[in-house]
Amino acid sequence: MMLVYYTALVFGYSLDSEKLTTTFWLKSYDQCIEAMIQLEDFYDYIADHVASDNRIFMWCDKSTVQSNEIIKPKIRPNSSLPPTSAHFRKAEMNGVTPE
Repeated sequence: MMLVYYTALVFGYSLDSEKLTTTFWLKSYDQCIEAMIQLEDFYDYIADHVASDNRIFMWCDKSTVQSNEIIKPKIRPNSSLPPTSAHFRKAEMNGVTPE
């Protein structure tokens, strides 16, 4: 499992010389990229009908805050390991002959 970080989708434009910026927080950079793809029509609408001076932007800004936990594998008992020569020697001492 990979480390995943919260990512901000930053959307900004100007309206009558007023600079406006909105930030949407998402769980991962991949989720942010997917959201940007879904927002293409919205972006185009704002660019064509609302934003003045063609000042419009949208990007993903990954944070340093982890959004997932790395799950470490459980420690397994030695019996789940494949047999080694030490296992065979122990079996022979107990009167069992390995095949």
